[in-house]
Amino acid sequence: MANSEISEREELGALVSNVAHFIDHKQWRDLRGLYADTVQLDYTSLFGGTIQNQRGDELIEAWRKLLTPIVTQHLLGPIVIEVNGASATARCHVRGYHYMKETVGGDEWMIAGHYVFQIGKDGAMWKIRAMKLETFYQTGNTKLLEIAGGK
Repeated sequence: MANSEISEREELGALVSNVAHFIDHKQWRDLRGLYADTVQLDYTSLFGGTIQNQRGDELIEAWRKLLTPIVTQHLLGPIVIEVNGASATARCHVRGYHYMKETVGGDEWMIAGHYVFQIGKDGAMWKIRAMKLETFYQTGNTKLLEIAGGK
């Protein structure tokens, strides 16, 4: 493997890792910088419904509103990356821990699954164009996000 391929894979691995770090540290502006102008989201294995196409700004704003009152810890890895020219696919396991004190039904919710990220070059920068969550299972208060969002 050429050095340029290694550094490109390292860059893509850091991009995926930063999704978790930026969400957990509530760094919304930095998080926005990781995503394309339009993002396809597939959370159907968790919430049902349909695959959504959403503007990057709207996606991050929705996450900011929903996740600001919740303490989160997202653990990703290992990250397996396939590069094909100006596009790449990154796959990894995920454990998403969510905690909100004094929540009706319980303070904690954990989801275990697998993420698939579709990433493309936007000029010289890699940007996430699509995310798919493949849910394995969840434990705890499955209504925690709904309660946090005031629904």
